Amino acid sequence: MPRQGTGNASKKLPGVEQYEIVYPRKLHTVHKRDVERSKEETKYDDTLEYGIKANGEEVILHLQKNKHLLAGDYTETVYSDDGQQITTSPQIKDHCYYEGYIQDEADSTASISACKGLSGYFETRGQKYLIEPLGTSDRDKHAVYEFVEDKSIKTCGVVNSSWEVNASDPINNIFKSSNSPEMKAYLKAKKYLEVYVVADNIMYKKYNKDVDTVRQRIFGIVNFINTVYKAINIYVALIGLEIWTDNDKCSLSPIAGSTLDSFSKWRNSDLLKRKRNDNAQLITGHDLEGTTIGLAFIKSICSDVYSAGIIQDHSRNEIAVGATMAHEMGHNLGMSHDTKDCTCHSRVCVMTDTVR
Repeated sequence: MPRQGTGNASKKLPGVEQYEIVYPRKLHTVHKRDVERSKEETKYDDTLEYGIKANGEEVILHLQKNKHLLAGDYTETVYSDDGQQITTSPQIKDHCYYEGYIQDEADSTASISACKGLSGYFETRGQKYLIEPLGTSDRDKHAVYEFVEDKSIKTCGVVNSSWEVNASDPINNIFKSSNSPEMKAYLKAKKYLEVYVVADNIMYKKYNKDVDTVRQRIFGIVNFINTVYKAINIYVALIGLEIWTDNDKCSLSPIAGSTLDSFSKWRNSDLLKRKRNDNAQLITGHDLEGTTIGLAFIKSICSDVYSAGIIQDHSRNEIAVGATMAHEMGHNLGMSHDTKDCTCHSRVCVMTDTVR
């Protein structure tokens, strides 16, 4: 086994001032496969365990493959150079996205990709850490560093009730009283949300027109969102991924309000006619105006027109972008911005209006 160690960072990571060099120590893996699955060649184990140093101390990561990552009828859509829509239904039975926790820590959590080394985040003792590979496998060097709040101000575009949908949906009545029996039962019950994610043409070009790279990034984002929402028994499954490889299918610009309006109308007039979904999110390569990095309609999850949000691909770290998408989906589900009185063990509340 490669030994774990630390050293001075020789490779610069954009936006990271200091990191610790570690060699993850793979521990015993428990195989949980049924008879049929054992006949198939599986590249990624259902469960993984790693010893990783963080701030000089080793923590034990327990990881389990996220079986809720993809919906049963997951599809992918891209476009040919002449604009022809190409939709496939890949049967992805094996993937490399995991969720988990730190051994002996009740409030710990982890969201990790094991595709080419270990990449993602874990939280231990109230501190968030990011890990990313400096090589191509889980045995190579990795960088581990504390998640540091961005010094620049980044905000959600929802600043008043103008983005609230006045829907006459029965579910809205449940939220009128947080102490009602209906509310308590609703919060305890398992809920499944099937989300459709679209990457615009600028984002496609940003990642060198590589569909695989964009797909992996979005899988990592949705995997993190699951980690956030399972705390309230909501399981988010990716029902569809669409990459606008030739050109954008609706009018997009740095103006967040106009882009959200255009995207939500496209969802209603085009997307829902060919692919059912509970919610649609656009990840754009546009640099949205001002400090805005996301915008969504409020209390709109049951609406054909308004169950949508837009997110700027504002960070090289997919976890940061995933946190923004989790925030905007929270608005769709009826959540307002947290007040200054909100306290969370993870220091920053998901629904805070300002992300630093």
